[in-house]
This record gives sequence, structure tokens and C-alpha cells, in this order.
Amino acid sequence: MKKTYYLAAAVLGLATMASCSGNSSCNGTCNSREKADEVYTGVLPAADADGVTYTLKLDYDDNNTKGDYDLTEQFMASDTTAAGYKIQNTFQSEGDFTVNTKDGKKYIQLTPDVKDSDRGASTDVMYFLVENDSTITLVSSDLEASTMPGLNYSLKLQK
Repeated sequence: MKKTYYLAAAVLGLATMASCSGNSSCNGTCNSREKADEVYTGVLPAADADGVTYTLKLDYDDNNTKGDYDLTEQFMASDTTAAGYKIQNTFQSEGDFTVNTKDGKKYIQLTPDVKDSDRGASTDVMYFLVENDSTITLVSSDLEASTMPGLNYSLKLQK
């Protein structure tokens, strides 16, 4: 009888720990993160395509100021099919990101792994201004937004 009691208590304890894993509402009884992984998407203008669909996944480390990223860029061209466009090229890059603050504004800096150049992806550092909780905007290395009227360089958080 005692063995059954201890076995049931152990199973109940493991089930409680598993259900609390990654849940920030566990009142300090489990590991929680301020930020979950984030995915931003949007179609940005391009000089040599009709647009570039960006999908940026940020995988935060425990301190929420850095982590790893994956970026997919799909270059699109107009097409007469039902979709209205076709994908010309797709490039993927990955690397590290950091969240920095300058002049009271928060920026995300993407630093790609050097190996990405083998896949045709850019090895240039990219910067995004954090506009609010759901929007980031691609900015120059000088941390300046585009001054071209009518061009949208923003990505939206997917929920």
C-alpha cells in the first residue's frame, strides 16, 4: 500500500512539474521567461523584385536581451496566376541577435553567421527599430529609418 502511495505521489509531482514547464503563471515555482519566441513577418520593398517577404524568428535567451535568429527572405515577382505573384529566390540566414538601446529607442541587431554566404544570404549586419510591442522596422546601419515616401519597412509580430 505504501509503495502505491509513493508511486502515485511521484507521478502527481512529475505531472505538476510538466504542466508548469514554460508557464509564466506558476507563481515562481517553475522557470519562466518574460518573452517567448517571436515571429515577425511582412513584405518589404526591393529594388530588384516586386517585394521581399521577410519571416524573422527570434529565439530569446533567458535574459531577454539576446538570442538566436532565423531569417527567410522570399523575393517575389508579379505573375498572372491566382496568387498574383511567384517566388523568384529564397534566402535563409541565421545567427545571433542582441537588443540594444540608443537615444531612448530599442533596436534589434542581427549578426549573421559567416556560413550563410555559402547559401547566397547576406552576411551584413541588419538593424530593426522596435516601434512597439508588435512592430519592428528595418533601419540603416546608422539606425535611421527610410525617408522614401510610401515605402513600408515594417514587420508585424505573428500571434
